[in-house]
Amino acid sequence: MNLQDFSEDAGLNELREQMGAKRIPWESEVDWEPININAMLVPTGLAISPNKIEYAKEGTLEYEGQKLVVYIRDQTVPSHSSPSQLCKFHVADCITLEDMRKKGTFKKYVRTTRTDGMFDVNFIEGGKLIDACVERNLYVCMNCLGKLDYKGTRESFDLEEFLATYGTQMTIEPEHTDHTAPVNEYPSNWDQISRFYRKKVGWKCEECDIDLGENTKFLHVHHINGSKYESTVENLRALCIGCHAEQFQHEQIKSKPEYDEFCKWRDSLNPIPW
Repeated sequence: MNLQDFSEDAGLNELREQMGAKRIPWESEVDWEPININAMLVPTGLAISPNKIEYAKEGTLEYEGQKLVVYIRDQTVPSHSSPSQLCKFHVADCITLEDMRKKGTFKKYVRTTRTDGMFDVNFIEGGKLIDACVERNLYVCMNCLGKLDYKGTRESFDLEEFLATYGTQMTIEPEHTDHTAPVNEYPSNWDQISRFYRKKVGWKCEECDIDLGENTKFLHVHHINGSKYESTVENLRALCIGCHAEQFQHEQIKSKPEYDEFCKWRDSLNPIPW
C-alpha cells in the first residue's frame, strides 16, 4: 500500500523541529506490515466489544483466537498486596462465580485478554479510588482448578501455559473489560444518598431490624451487587455495622474501632444474666 508523502508539509516540519525529532527520508514504495491484533492483546488487555466475543464448542470465550480470563479489578486495599491477600482470577465457570451470580455481585468482575499472569488492579479505600492501574500478580481460583481437574498448586500455576493447553471454560462473560469498567467508588453525592436511604427505612437495619435512630453512625448503606457507582434505591440495603461486616468481602469492617464500639453497645442492650 502506497501512502501520501507528507515530508514537505510546512506545519508538520515546524512541529518536528520544535520536538527535536530527526527527519527521516520518505520511501513511498516500502511495504508496511499489517498490525497483528493478537500480539497487541496479550500484553495490554485491550477493551473488547461484547458483540465481538465468540463461543467455542467447549464453552470457552474467544476473541480472534485469544482466550478470556475474569477477575475483580477494583479491590479493597489489603494489609499486604501479595497474591494471597488479593481476589483470585478465574479460568472456568466455577462455584465461586455461580455463587456471585446468585448473590447479584457478578458485575464486579471484568474480563481481560492478558495471559502473562499480571493484572491491572485499582485499590479502593472507603469507597474512594486510592491507586489506579497497579500491576499485580494474582493467584488462580482453586475452585476453577478443581472443576477442570487441573493438577498442580496455585503457586506453580502458569496462566499462559494453561491457556495454551486447556483454554478457559466460561459460559457467561462479565459486562466490562479491565479497561472499560467504571471505577468502583462512591458517587460525589454519596453522603446525601446514604442519609436519604437510611431515613427512608426508618433508621433500622434491614437484616436484624435493630433500631439505630439514636446511633445513626452505626447504620451503613450496602450496595447489593457490589457496584458502588450504582446507587439506585433497588441496589441499596441499610445494614447495621455488624450485619454489614458479614457481607461478602466486607470482613475488613471488623478491624475498625467503630465495629468494636457497636458490639459493646449492642451487648449492653441485652446483658448476659448471671
